[in-house]
Amino acid sequence: MLLAWALLLFCSCQKMDNLALPGEPIKPIESGTGVVQNLGHLFSGANVTWKIHPQDQGNTPLFTYAPNQTGGYCMLMIDNGKVDGRTPLNAFHFVVVDFQTFSSKIVEIKTPSGQLVTSSVGKIVRYIFGMDKNFYIATEAAANGGGHLIQYNPNTQTATDLGQPFKEGGSYLDIYSLNTGTDGALYGGSFGGNGQVYTFRYDYHNFQVDATPLDSESRYVAYVSGDSRFTYAVCGKSNWYLYAIDRQTGARKTLKYNPGNTTSISVDSRTDAPYAQSVATHYKLEGFDITPLAEYVRPTTDRVEYVPYNYTDVSTPKVSWLDGESKLAYLLNNGQSGYINVTGLQTDVFPSAGPAAVFNNKLYITCDKQGLVGAYTLGVGFEKIGSTSMQINSLAVPFINSADVGKIFLGGYPKGLMLQYSTQQNWSINLAGLNVGGAGSGFGNSYTNPSQQCMFQNADASGTNGSMSLLAMTYTKSGYLATAGNNDRITSSGGRQLSMGSFKNGTVKNLFLPEFADYEFQSMCLTKDSNYTIISAVPHGGNVIKLYKYNPVSNQVVASWSLPLWGDYANSIYAYNNDLLVGFCSEFIYLFDMNSGSIVWKQSVGNSQRIFSIAVAPDNSVYISHMFMSALNFKIAKFNFDVSDRMNIKSTTKTIAVFDDADNDEKNKPSGLMFSPVSSELFIT
Repeated sequence: MLLAWALLLFCSCQKMDNLALPGEPIKPIESGTGVVQNLGHLFSGANVTWKIHPQDQGNTPLFTYAPNQTGGYCMLMIDNGKVDGRTPLNAFHFVVVDFQTFSSKIVEIKTPSGQLVTSSVGKIVRYIFGMDKNFYIATEAAANGGGHLIQYNPNTQTATDLGQPFKEGGSYLDIYSLNTGTDGALYGGSFGGNGQVYTFRYDYHNFQVDATPLDSESRYVAYVSGDSRFTYAVCGKSNWYLYAIDRQTGARKTLKYNPGNTTSISVDSRTDAPYAQSVATHYKLEGFDITPLAEYVRPTTDRVEYVPYNYTDVSTPKVSWLDGESKLAYLLNNGQSGYINVTGLQTDVFPSAGPAAVFNNKLYITCDKQGLVGAYTLGVGFEKIGSTSMQINSLAVPFINSADVGKIFLGGYPKGLMLQYSTQQNWSINLAGLNVGGAGSGFGNSYTNPSQQCMFQNADASGTNGSMSLLAMTYTKSGYLATAGNNDRITSSGGRQLSMGSFKNGTVKNLFLPEFADYEFQSMCLTKDSNYTIISAVPHGGNVIKLYKYNPVSNQVVASWSLPLWGDYANSIYAYNNDLLVGFCSEFIYLFDMNSGSIVWKQSVGNSQRIFSIAVAPDNSVYISHMFMSALNFKIAKFNFDVSDRMNIKSTTKTIAVFDDADNDEKNKPSGLMFSPVSSELFIT
């Protein structure tokens, strides 16, 4: 759940049922409901996407040639404006930063006839350069439904809405896939309901769309390519189909079929032909013929793709976008550095929905997508601290008596990047640090705060280990950072796979077990003795979650358990005591006994009353936040357990606070709970 404003609840462990506003006396509970204060917005600013290089999506900025030249640097970004969840409420804008004039320009989307597009053209799902050297963006969930194809011309610095290619009946379908074919044309695939699967071919003048759906079962075209006569499309839902479509006759043929959803098929475009891949085998596609290459043998021809500058080009400027300040920090190849202010951007309020932690009675809050960090101090209020060049997925604070006290560790995406922020110094970007490049541009040396410590993805050079998305971190008694997340590369299992590891004194250790390939990360907690972590992972198929006890010192899984699921996957686990875990799944809260390897207590908070978060207080009472009565109400509840008899565990429940969502906006509910280790205050974010 996203939170568009910060909401905190404070209570004392000695008087857990008495709640007070900052600076006000303790007030008695009336009808079991506490006192809640809305503290307002912390993060706001420009909602800019700046790492859009097609060869390294999400990791690397994109440079184009200056207009009417074959040299000179212009950086292209996207101003998403105000969004509802992830979908812009109005048409997004392109932002061009010119490194010859050190100025910026806003490029608005227009129709082919030159009219300004103001309504939302949807959320960006794919982007690619066509062989006509224009940049193309595919979207979904536009204002009138479905997806648009947007063209940006770097030479004229104009943007054109080419329309919605997929129309079925009176409605439009989203665009799911985008690719260039061997013939140089642009190909796309749809997303919709069952059987709403189509492809288009765009020759840079006109669309050619399938007359009928590819099948009656699939929901999306996962991969697409083509040649001078045929289109090749991979459809998936529960099964995977590879089709060849003769665009002249409309005839089609199933070239390959993989039952089940764990063995995928992909397609890419080479200069001699399109090729499909499934597991370790590549297949050459020629009309209705499919020819397998030898196992583990890759095509030798080049991919069909155009980019003005390769993402590995060391001559391009090193940059870091400072979202909160709306300016771009840069370092040129000649050593010149500075900032370029970008004006005319749309502003938005960002959700403080990322990870949070408490240090020295200060709550550190993050905005994960924008990479922003802020803090709240009781009696003082909010402060914005700074912005990073990564997506923040995890945050860890050392123990008070540890050697790393005063440091805050930030982990995330891409490449499992991990930064260290010293709270005793001001947040700053040393422009010389931009020279390091890579995922952590702007945070490259000890003179920068935060400074880049490591990248977990393949840090041990094993080729299979390391989190690309570092989704969880916790600091152990032994001074190790225990970490977990997903390796998002396509592997033999297809898709994401669980990864875990540790960090201490600059050394990364990653752990990979073959069974991790069948699971994705879900949650992690520190054990009660603070020596180990418990990591939960959900399977790609089946209905049994796995729990792993991880020792970061030895870099080993020392125990594991299987946990049967009901309804949704378990969303969070927490150490209740040395041998019990407390967790939730859908509307159920449960206790799991690590000695017996079984659930020893389970209770529903009400049918369809989904639980969002959980926390254990220093007095061992358990707090949960969950939907109450309907999506318009939200409750904080407290559980006390008597676990002296594991065969007959008793619990008492008390309502602490109820939130009324007056604006009917479900995403505005707080979803995170945590206790301060210093003051025992409960923070709700």
